[in-house]
Amino acid sequence: MVDIDTDTDTEPELGTATIVYETPGENDERATVDNDRIAYFQDHWLFAYGTDDDGNDIVRRVPKERVHYVERSVEEIEETFESGLEKAKGKLEELRD
Repeated sequence: MVDIDTDTDTEPELGTATIVYETPGENDERATVDNDRIAYFQDHWLFAYGTDDDGNDIVRRVPKERVHYVERSVEEIEETFESGLEKAKGKLEELRD
């Protein structure tokens, strides 16, 4: 397995995400990035893992079929669940009124 060195500047409340995926050569790669530098869009995982000589982000786009798993920090997920629960509670209160 190949690890991509991402040199994250993680803030404790932000956390990190690790993505493990298969490359075209059928080798596995693992990259750990700040949570705000990974996203799922149009059936692909996208993550920024560095910058070029001009300071532009280098983004890798991996089809969902090649991704084995994505792990995110617990604190970030807890906040997501809490946010979802608050939204659901708000909708229930709206429906009751």
